[in-house]
Amino acid sequence: MPSLPPQPPIEPPEATLGAAPAPLPFGWLTGALLCAFGIWMLPSVVMVFLAHTRSDVTVSELLTLLALTGVSAAVLRLTLGFWLQAGFGRALVFWALLLLMLVSLVVAGLLAFGAASGASLAGLSVLVGLGGGGMAALSGPGVPTDDETQYELETASLVGHLGMVATLLVVPYALLWPLVGMPGTPLLSGASHFLGRVEVGAPVWLGWSGVLWAGVCGVLVTAWYVIGRGGVPLRVPQWPRALLTVGLGLLVSALGAAVILPVSLGGIAAGVPVEVVLPVLLALCVLISLGLAPAAQRHRVTQLLAHRHLWIMSALWVASLGTFLGLTLVFPLLTSMLFRLPGEEGAGYPGVFLYAWMLPMAAILMRPLGSWAARRWGGVRVAASAMLVLALGAGWLFGVLARIGESAYPPDEFAGYMLGMVGLFSASGLSHAALVQALPKVFPPLLRPGASVWLMSVATLGMAYIPLALVRALKNEAVQQAFLGFGLYYFLCALVAGALYLRRHASIYNP
Repeated sequence: MPSLPPQPPIEPPEATLGAAPAPLPFGWLTGALLCAFGIWMLPSVVMVFLAHTRSDVTVSELLTLLALTGVSAAVLRLTLGFWLQAGFGRALVFWALLLLMLVSLVVAGLLAFGAASGASLAGLSVLVGLGGGGMAALSGPGVPTDDETQYELETASLVGHLGMVATLLVVPYALLWPLVGMPGTPLLSGASHFLGRVEVGAPVWLGWSGVLWAGVCGVLVTAWYVIGRGGVPLRVPQWPRALLTVGLGLLVSALGAAVILPVSLGGIAAGVPVEVVLPVLLALCVLISLGLAPAAQRHRVTQLLAHRHLWIMSALWVASLGTFLGLTLVFPLLTSMLFRLPGEEGAGYPGVFLYAWMLPMAAILMRPLGSWAARRWGGVRVAASAMLVLALGAGWLFGVLARIGESAYPPDEFAGYMLGMVGLFSASGLSHAALVQALPKVFPPLLRPGASVWLMSVATLGMAYIPLALVRALKNEAVQQAFLGFGLYYFLCALVAGALYLRRHASIYNP
């Protein structure tokens, strides 16, 4: 019997998407993510100091500007995240750092030269989304990875979140340094930094918020080129599609900004509920991703969207990671609004930036505990328990904020307010870490990278929904109503998780 000719090896499904990307250098990736998340959090500081230095913007307008940061980050994280699955080179870290440095310089220019217009501030909020959205997608692997690589990526993302803490800790203090050739802006009300209060009338230089991170990015770019390049070419595969993806992502973000913003900030004041705007933006991002993706990846994305557990896990990730991101963004401005008192009456209040950095740090420190508990008792069980704590914390804050609204001296309620916020931050960090451990047990290997991109992007919308929910509550002069809605959502998520994953005969039991 004649022997058959040798057959070529069958290529795995991943080969249809191009060659597997070389792993990004862990140390440089960590530095890029640190800068990305730090730049992403700049509006959280800038909007508070705008409230202290300008009388022509309201708290509702500043909260709306903060929401644009979340919209832009979610859109760019989704579109760029799917692009990164098709392959990238190690030089991507260099270009990411260079892009972040340019974004920081634009931010510095917008804030350093006088009072920026409403449209300029909206552009600033959209632009910094490149940090937390586009660049944060670097931490999502393009192909299934081994445990060691996945651990490195999770560690890099965790260290990246420390960039948010660094911004809240360092930038408010740096704004007191004179910026050569630029006039300072006097404070109309007392501000603060991590060392204490800043009195009324003291000058601040808002341009430092961009200059500081531009300097860090510049140092890392130089170091990578001199030390870390190691003969790696600077060309990034498929870079024209990357530029097109970034441009379309920013275009969708600008469209969302136009619908969300009031007329006073350059929007069209369409009055469309945020619960409608955000899903429409996500749908546009999916269409962009499908239109730019090769056929094999397009098929995999449609498989992912048809997976029923994707939508259940999306709700849980919004409750966990979305809460952490959204509260980190709005906590300084919300707290400043609630407890800032006019004139000398506020002398006993230390100021929000003395402690604002501590709460996201508490959430970050809870993540190792959440991962350990998930491995011991199951990810969904731990996450559902944490969401009950989130519901209790939101209910507690509902009561505290109602008392603040009726109090003649709001700082009397400060201890109760901080207790509720510590509970929300800690429980959000715990639940997010537990859900990360559950993800590989819910999705098959080929869908895990896409599921990670989708869930991270949807969770980032918490940075848009939380400030916009506060704006809606402020229109009714009852900010506590927002936390009542948050508490109900957390409770429903805990019930859904228990009903679908914690029954003995569930299709996936306690992942």
